[in-house]
Amino acid sequence: MNYEQGLVPGGRGARETQPHNPSVTGWIAKVAEQADWVTSVCTGSFLLHAAGPAKGRRVATHWASEETLEAFGDVTVVRDARYVVDSNLVTAQGVSAGIDMALWLVGRIHGRDHARVVRRYIQYEPAPPYMADESG
Repeated sequence: MNYEQGLVPGGRGARETQPHNPSVTGWIAKVAEQADWVTSVCTGSFLLHAAGPAKGRRVATHWASEETLEAFGDVTVVRDARYVVDSNLVTAQGVSAGIDMALWLVGRIHGRDHARVVRRYIQYEPAPPYMADESG
């Protein structure tokens, strides 16, 4: 089975300039209508809100931008989840949360065993230094 997916990245442009660019938001809206899955990482959720797919939905965004996105209205920012699934919309808080989101999506589409193979292949074994090591 083939799936169409749109991934919207974050960054300064995603939260400051591009939400006001009708060429970008129009393209995102058009692609989102045709996609089986619409995803964003970090502040890409700002673009999804501006383009329409995130309006009225539950989303995640970078922790430093949660209040700003919520202030736009017509969106529920979930603060305690690395990624949020709302129907076919999946948004992640930041870069490493985006990896978690991507692995969840691989598991959803291709099965958990396949997602585990992908995780192993990319050597994604999260163990943050300074949080995992209490001695240093």
